[in-house]
Amino acid sequence: MPTPKTIFATIGATALLVTTSIANAQDLNVNWKGAPELSSADGNFKMKLRGRLFTDWASVSDNGGKAVDATEFRAARFGIEGVIMKDVKYKLELDFAGNKTNITDATVEWALKPVSVIVGQFKTPTSLEEQTSSRYITFLERGSLTDAFGFSRQIGIAANYAQNDVTFKAGIFQGNAKGGSKSIQGRTYAARATFAPQIKNGFIHIGASAFQRENDQTVLIKSYSQRPHHHLAGKYVNTGNFAAKSDSFYGVEFAGVMGPLSAQAEWGWLKAKAPTGGVDAKFNGGYIDVSYILTGESRGYKNGSFGRIKVNNPVFKGGAGAWQIAARYDVIDLSDTAAAVIGGKQTSYIIGVNWHLNNYARVMANYSRSDVKGGVNDGEDINAFGLRFQVDW
Repeated sequence: MPTPKTIFATIGATALLVTTSIANAQDLNVNWKGAPELSSADGNFKMKLRGRLFTDWASVSDNGGKAVDATEFRAARFGIEGVIMKDVKYKLELDFAGNKTNITDATVEWALKPVSVIVGQFKTPTSLEEQTSSRYITFLERGSLTDAFGFSRQIGIAANYAQNDVTFKAGIFQGNAKGGSKSIQGRTYAARATFAPQIKNGFIHIGASAFQRENDQTVLIKSYSQRPHHHLAGKYVNTGNFAAKSDSFYGVEFAGVMGPLSAQAEWGWLKAKAPTGGVDAKFNGGYIDVSYILTGESRGYKNGSFGRIKVNNPVFKGGAGAWQIAARYDVIDLSDTAAAVIGGKQTSYIIGVNWHLNNYARVMANYSRSDVKGGVNDGEDINAFGLRFQVDW
């Protein structure tokens, strides 16, 4: 893992290179998009600092009483992105949450509309909720299936198509920036397609995704687990380790926006391939939610994922900001009796209120009730309340 000094030196060198290139272009434009974006007059060069800071608090109780009353930095990211010679984009972002330094996105993209090719570490193309940035998700945590089934960033290469309300992205991935102890890493093959036709005052989103994920060489173990709906909570459904040499996933996704009203749903199925002679373990999970922005704004959307809510009357101009209310039903089932894997089933009910002070700052409050059936925590009822204070640029 690169040291913080090495990483900051890399960011500094990249910033110096791009700034010098812009200076050589003679004309310099400065735009504010949460942070200053520098660009040459001809648009061939751009550079922008990016980042986010999420400060969270949680109170979690189960059948045994208070289990969590704590705070954390859920995200503390800093990075840089830009364009070199018009059609080559780059991005590097680091996360310092948990007093650790981790590379999140690190990519170079050859952008030729409507097709682009991206290389580096980025999210494998899976799930609407996963592809939507944590800056824009409606609840504190994503749907259970995204975490339980191990959706993540990996190093790889992918081709992307986006035009006329249609997107398609497919790639091959192997390993991640953390490296690993295996000299021969398993590959992941993933693809996702979406279609978002326009309707009166909004749109409908339809999508599907799938992946095939190999284990690293000689590894014949898989495990899946999930928390209630706060990152500081413990994991109450857990398969533990069991024999498997690979896994595969396929999922469907639906969403719709009509002005301030939004609905979203996903369901996914995962199969863990057993070694020869064994029984494949099968799991599933999904969610459905609805949200409404009381102040009249709509959720942003672009190229197959949700984006920023643009606040009509921000607080700094004397307005009330944007107020959003939301409710979600979420299920993750990690039990398969036929394969003798009993991880438990967690059903959650979540309500939330989000206050967007402006386009780049919001306060989030969530309450969730999770019920567990099966597994070592059978019968547990978990109540979680969480707050987040968020800013991004």
